[in-house]
Amino acid sequence: MPTQRLTAEQITTAALDLMDSDGLAAVSMRGLAQRLGVGTMTLYGYYRSREELLDAVVDAATAGAANHRDPGRTGSEPVDELTELFTALHRTLSEHPALYRIRMSRPFLSPGVLRLCDRALGQLRRAGLDDAAAVGGYRTLYLFTLGCVTYASQDAADTRSALGALPSGDFPHLSALAPTMVATAGSRDEFATGLATLLTAILGTTG
Repeated sequence: MPTQRLTAEQITTAALDLMDSDGLAAVSMRGLAQRLGVGTMTLYGYYRSREELLDAVVDAATAGAANHRDPGRTGSEPVDELTELFTALHRTLSEHPALYRIRMSRPFLSPGVLRLCDRALGQLRRAGLDDAAAVGGYRTLYLFTLGCVTYASQDAADTRSALGALPSGDFPHLSALAPTMVATAGSRDEFATGLATLLTAILGTTG
């Protein structure tokens, strides 16, 4: 058992801070122990491996999104609940891009992530969707959110350069819309618009 005065929350918070500042590859049990000022074996008293630690970081971060409640929100319909839920997830992943990089290497199946899934499914069922539509709706919303975060991580200068190099005669629409595509790529407004469009389509199936 751990002997240092250290909590699991302190460890996951420090690991997330390290990911944000130095990248996912920088997170090791030894490096994190140095950051916390403890021996490496102390961390192994909490987490058996780096992978288990990363799962705990993901769990803590996504649990925060799943439990988020906007005190200024007035609506309580499924569309309001789902908008808040996926907006909170998008914000969390945008603020901590290493989280979705972990997702690209293995599925998120920790309790914190599954709590978010459960809350979303509950609202979709509350809206009157049958089982298949609720599951499909959740996956559509989740994958859209992940995709927006991934797209936003692209370098705008690289995108601008690639689009600018296209011959306008062969790519007339991309050439004409390139400035708008670069300016809006990955923005929160673009995410909000897309989320609202998806929710209208998904919830509209209930008639």
